[in-house]
Amino acid sequence: MHDLSPLSVRRFSTDSAPVAERFDAWAAYSTYCDFIATYESDLPFDAHREFVRIGPLILANRTWEHPDQSISYDAKRTPARIRADRRDFHSFTLQLSGTAGLRSDSFGNLKQPGELYLLDFAYPFERALTPGSEISLSVPRELLPSDTERWHGQSMTHGVGSLFGNYLSLLHGSISRLTASDIPHVAEATIQLLIASLQPERETLRAADEPIRNVLVHRVQRYIDDHLLQPDLSPDRICKDVGLSRAGLYRLFENVGGVMREVRRKRLYRVHQVLSSAGRPKERISEIAWRHGFTDEKYFSRIFKAEFGYTPRETPEQQQQSHETDD
Repeated sequence: MHDLSPLSVRRFSTDSAPVAERFDAWAAYSTYCDFIATYESDLPFDAHREFVRIGPLILANRTWEHPDQSISYDAKRTPARIRADRRDFHSFTLQLSGTAGLRSDSFGNLKQPGELYLLDFAYPFERALTPGSEISLSVPRELLPSDTERWHGQSMTHGVGSLFGNYLSLLHGSISRLTASDIPHVAEATIQLLIASLQPERETLRAADEPIRNVLVHRVQRYIDDHLLQPDLSPDRICKDVGLSRAGLYRLFENVGGVMREVRRKRLYRVHQVLSSAGRPKERISEIAWRHGFTDEKYFSRIFKAEFGYTPRETPEQQQQSHETDD
């Protein structure tokens, strides 16, 4: 029997603490790092954190909201803290906004929005954090290749590693839809993709084929949604901007008849949404269709009916408008 109960997400916010004590509340909540009281501002320290267990993995999100982007605070993973908590895991962090300045005995660099980087919590490091947000995934050391520690402090910006940043965003955005029954499959796919990111060899890539494919489809789908109404949206442009070959793009959408079939379907649903919107300005259906890339009215009407089972004029809202005009 499948357990369809939603995942339990734990949350913490400084909102409930007195304004003058919010940074101290945030620092006290941290179990992995010592926070240095460098925060100096008359504005409240408004920060939020949420995390969820996915089998042996912990997916977390941190957001620090502040209008002044010049301020920061320091978080240190010290030798004393390492000896005290004995946490032995790797953390993969995707910087969504703001920056993270990393320092240790062996490196020093600044992580910008969009960068995915690894921290080995068995080694000391410091982070200078500015207002912004991040997604992180904590993975027990024994689940990853033995040489993963060589990535400590480094960004994973190329190849399969760059896909894992997209995957983290996709996974975080899907938490509300995941159930307890999904946990073993999601955890296994995540670890396979991570191993392929760290060791992009034939066997690891084959094992991670499905999660890699899902990430690529999501990336293309998001690109299509962002450029849906642009007339020059084409396979060549998608390949160039997303970073895929024509053959690779075709394989991703082969089961739906190709990527342009997917573009057409999305445009049809966007038109249907417009036609079904109550109170929208009166506009000819042909003009709406043209704006969404359908220049042949008869062809548009035919494929619209094939998709929805009725013509554009038979859309419920259109029928209502017709009755009001007749009245």
